[in-house]
Amino acid sequence: MRISIFMNEKLVKKYYSEQGIREWRRLVGDPYRRLEFDTTMHFIRKYLPKKKGLVLDAGGGPGRYTIEFGKLGFDVTLLDLSSEMLEIAKSHIERSPVKKRVRKIIQGSIDDLSIFENETFDAVACLGGPLSHVVDEVRREKGIDELIRVAKKGVPIFVSVIGRPVLLVTQLVDFPEAIELDIFEKSRDSARAQPG
Repeated sequence: MRISIFMNEKLVKKYYSEQGIREWRRLVGDPYRRLEFDTTMHFIRKYLPKKKGLVLDAGGGPGRYTIEFGKLGFDVTLLDLSSEMLEIAKSHIERSPVKKRVRKIIQGSIDDLSIFENETFDAVACLGGPLSHVVDEVRREKGIDELIRVAKKGVPIFVSVIGRPVLLVTQLVDFPEAIELDIFEKSRDSARAQPG
């Protein structure tokens, strides 16, 4: 048996469905994670187009960045794999001053954005590492292609990934039994973990 929260869609969905409000609080829970949020927002503010438009928050979970895009004057579509995360997002969005800016909340995967036409969005965000959870290389490449396809030409695409050290810390903290398993050693020793 091999354990990794990043192994497949079913495990990722289960993991985030169980995180609940913890995932909403993650980016403001301590100075380390607040630094991630503040740094990300710095680059979003710096590179977002000056004109307003429509943003896709792909893999946006509980909607923290969705709300931030709304505060910046953009309309937003939120897409996430976990229906539980989307329920949390709906609750926070409903209480936010930008609720009218959130056009759609959709359950789906970043590697299949076929519900959107080509060049739909004025900016695309895939923040917090959703691409890191797509371990299958073909699906991950498709996800990257999809993010590019739905973005208008020349607009910013904001992507963050989870680095190997963070993956290892997460496995040790959340899944201490993983240290005994082959996947931990592969994650530690290789440039890219090969799930099996």
